[in-house]
Amino acid sequence: MSRRTLVDLDAENVDVRFSNKINMLVDFIAPTDLYLVAGRATAKTSEIIANRSMNIIYDMPGSYQMFVSDTYTNALTNVLPALIEGWERRGWRRGIHYQTDERPPAHFKLPYKPPLKYKHTISIHNGTFFNLGSLDQPSGLAGSSYQHRYGDEARLLKKSKLDKSTPALRGEFVRFGHSVYYRGNTFTTDMPNILLNDDEWILTMEKEMDREQVELALDAAIVLNEIKQEMLANEQAGNVSERARLQKSYRHWYELWTRIRKESVFYYAISSLANLDILTDGFFRSSLKALGPEEFKSAILSFKIQISQGEKFYFNLEPKHYIDDGVINSYYDKFSIMDGYSVEESSLALKYIDHNRPIEAGVDFGDMCSMVTGQDNGKYLYALKEFFTLAPENEEQLAEKFRNFYKNHKHRVVDLYYDRSGNQNSKTKRDWASSLKNAIEYRYGSATGWVVNLMSLNQGTIYQEQEYLFAGHLMAEKIEHLPKLRIDRYRCKHLKSSLELTKTLVKTDKNGTRSIHKDKSSEKLPLAQRPLYSTNFSDAFKYWIYRKHWVDHTGSGSSFQGFDAGVL
Repeated sequence: MSRRTLVDLDAENVDVRFSNKINMLVDFIAPTDLYLVAGRATAKTSEIIANRSMNIIYDMPGSYQMFVSDTYTNALTNVLPALIEGWERRGWRRGIHYQTDERPPAHFKLPYKPPLKYKHTISIHNGTFFNLGSLDQPSGLAGSSYQHRYGDEARLLKKSKLDKSTPALRGEFVRFGHSVYYRGNTFTTDMPNILLNDDEWILTMEKEMDREQVELALDAAIVLNEIKQEMLANEQAGNVSERARLQKSYRHWYELWTRIRKESVFYYAISSLANLDILTDGFFRSSLKALGPEEFKSAILSFKIQISQGEKFYFNLEPKHYIDDGVINSYYDKFSIMDGYSVEESSLALKYIDHNRPIEAGVDFGDMCSMVTGQDNGKYLYALKEFFTLAPENEEQLAEKFRNFYKNHKHRVVDLYYDRSGNQNSKTKRDWASSLKNAIEYRYGSATGWVVNLMSLNQGTIYQEQEYLFAGHLMAEKIEHLPKLRIDRYRCKHLKSSLELTKTLVKTDKNGTRSIHKDKSSEKLPLAQRPLYSTNFSDAFKYWIYRKHWVDHTGSGSSFQGFDAGVL
């Protein structure tokens, strides 16, 4: 948290701030490029980016600036609301200091060039203009030039996509080249987690930092701060002559501080312990309990986590299996920045869907129910959208989430693949598959228009070694008649995490025979952690991909060991 008080000294302002250690350090160094890796609950957006962006806004009035996010949904529901909250905490008000998504009031100054549109933009009263861009719609930032770039949750920003916006940091040197922040960057994140296949590009920025330059900037800032304190004391005492001397010294050190910071890069990694006084030890105890030791290390303590390739169950899973352009650009135009949590996800936004063909879904049942939905078009198998429920939610809520997302789908047919335990107890106990079928097809006793085909009736056990081998073939993309797997990295992020975290377990029986298994110990995690960190979603994925006509092409032949004889 930070607070400021301004005391006017003619041409100079004394800026008094009460701040945590991270904010103070960023304020003092004030580099051209800031790359901050900080644990959760360090207020990276609402404090650090909000405060730094205000400094940049006042230093380059009328400039164009961009805010980059992984998706529009994340930007509109999480990132920008936190940024605006930080601005308003510092006294800014909508319609007076900033305006979103529409032409600003008449008292606002204009940017150096007229905006082409106002949707997904923020206008500032001094003429600074923010444009929002997302990496799932990379064309959104094309065709313009910007003087500064921001991004939160940098671990979610793929470097290859982000690089496409870098050439846009250009233009108007004569107008803005005086500013240390010109063509600069501000990126924050918690520690990238290799187990989740986060992008680690921000960690490489440490080698770009000139430590001596940063230390000189910090030393100059400390001197400036001491001068400011003396200026405040003399202002309060009415000492005019001493104030004049201090103002001259202040200008000298300010010019020196500014020159030192030009083209500077500041990389810093810090844990959530930096906010210990505010968070208290109770926060860390509850976080450890909720997150588990592995995520706690990266998310809270900012430790780098690694996993070896040989441990991975899905050993052929590669970046090529993910798509990051899976939305239609125009869909989110109807939502504004201030809509926040009312932003609605819909299949209408999906680029790779055929609304006139059935939806194919794989489901894993239990106290956590996982559903992977997508389509096979012959050449590609697309995982388009995931859903899950946690107890006490059940198949009714899972069906509701599915219908809400696909409510505009024209061919309302679902081919449902699932574990044989989904309906093996249909006569004696709960029949999960039939219950989900009914929940999708009927709502409060009325037909919804959906038809669900149960594709796994009489199915035998799919052994983990069979899944291991078949998934390896599918992801290798070397068998002609198998489709190429493509997973939407943004709308299937829990599936992505589950596949990348799943480890191989080799067991040896009493005869010395070794067999490959899936390490399912993560399914004992607290319920709230399972969507992101357990193997549950990988099981839903298994049922979705393991189909007779595909398995036969891998050399298993017509016996199809995953199914009972004579079935399918």
